[in-house]
Amino acid sequence: MSRINTVNYETANNEQKELFDAIQSKLGMVPNFLKIFANSPEALKSFLGMGTY
Repeated sequence: MSRINTVNYETANNEQKELFDAIQSKLGMVPNFLKIFANSPEALKSFLGMGTY
């Protein structure tokens, strides 16, 4: 049983999907730890250094 929820592309909202698309284009995949960060899109943006793009 997972204690921390991961966000998958299929269950992501529009903002999360945009972030996943950006990560996918840079890395060719979305690592699991970034799927966890996606629970808070603001935290994911900060981690990626994207701010408000």
